[in-house]
Amino acid sequence: MGYGLHPSPVLKEIFREKPYQGRSPLSASVIVIGNDANYSPEITHHNFFESIIEYHRDGVAFWKQYGVHHPFLLNTYPFDKRKGGVRYHTNFAKMNFNPDWASHFSFIELLNVPTIGNTGSNKSRFYELLDKDHLDWVESIILEGKKKFVILNQTLSSEIHNIEKRVGCLKELGKYISKEKPPSVYLDNDNVRLFNGYSFSHSISNEYLSKLSKEIREFVSGVNGVSL
Repeated sequence: MGYGLHPSPVLKEIFREKPYQGRSPLSASVIVIGNDANYSPEITHHNFFESIIEYHRDGVAFWKQYGVHHPFLLNTYPFDKRKGGVRYHTNFAKMNFNPDWASHFSFIELLNVPTIGNTGSNKSRFYELLDKDHLDWVESIILEGKKKFVILNQTLSSEIHNIEKRVGCLKELGKYISKEKPPSVYLDNDNVRLFNGYSFSHSISNEYLSKLSKEIREFVSGVNGVSL
């Protein structure tokens, strides 16, 4: 299966209306940045697709209703849990944020469209799908507005510099992205704490996830003046 735009008109329309998951990034306390939202093309022909649509329409309500932050974690998930984005969301869930945290988290991708296939198998196609207006929006979300905890990963950090060169976007963000090894903090000012971490898609230790969870909890409690 080649990499490219997902064939589902429903998914594409949802992304046009709302190019993020969970809380609006304009008001979220924690923003997780990713490459793209990737789904198998077969998922649209299964009843489980309704759960995907429900999640994308209102990720906060989904988390509160089902007790998990993403439909991949539902017991009714019908596909191979060793593939796709299941590991990503399984690792994220190990930080043990309960549904009370749903209104604090937002997930944004560099692409504002749903995709199929392996991103790394056709990077040229990935760059073709990038939207400059969306990238400018992502950059402003990260660097401006209320103080928030933004999570990048090492692979994504390298990608940001590639996008600078190929597309001419994310130049301001790129100024703060160094080759420092994770876990570390790229930037911490009145608008953002920019965290350099490991990808949730890879094998990462429970110790790392526990420390990251603690750091996020302390940050959100401090910024919002509440104990969570």
